[in-house]
Amino acid sequence: MIEYLTEMQQRVLLALYDNDKVTLRKLIELTKSSTAPVNNAVKSLKEWGLVEEIEETGGFPKRRYIKLTEKGKRVVEKLKELYSLIEASS
Repeated sequence: MIEYLTEMQQRVLLALYDNDKVTLRKLIELTKSSTAPVNNAVKSLKEWGLVEEIEETGGFPKRRYIKLTEKGKRVVEKLKELYSLIEASS
């Protein structure tokens, strides 16, 4: 059950919204964070059905990508609405 989204989970969701699919390394770069916090955020977001991992096997080495699910996209759109409301009221 989701009680709230942490700041890191929000940063991961927002980074994925602006980038179709990314590797974990790229996601760490986009969120300006390190491996453990991003891995933990991705793990929780996967459990909640907000992101998914895709493995592309066409080349070597295999690449794993992380991307938003449709549910994840809807959550990010609501987050962006909330941020807009907060900015508008200040």
